[in-house]
Amino acid sequence: MGKSRKKVIRDELKAKLERAFRKQFPRDTVDISDGYQDLIHVLVVSRKFDGMGEKEKQQFLWRVIDKMNLAKDEEGLISLLLPVSPTEIK
Repeated sequence: MGKSRKKVIRDELKAKLERAFRKQFPRDTVDISDGYQDLIHVLVVSRKFDGMGEKEKQQFLWRVIDKMNLAKDEEGLISLLLPVSPTEIK
């Protein structure tokens, strides 16, 4: 697969992730960005994470992704899920 085709697939996946996370977190900060070696990073800053442990926050984000029914190779493009409560930033 050519580099431009990979970019199209990655950009389409980023758009899908953006829609799914915006639906779940409509008023929160959601950033879907390019990561290392064409991988994808997902950052969500939300009060929904208040009082959650790291494992629980990660599971919350993975449930959003699992509902998307992505192919394994698409899931493999996600290299970082970063769920953050605003209280953690203060």
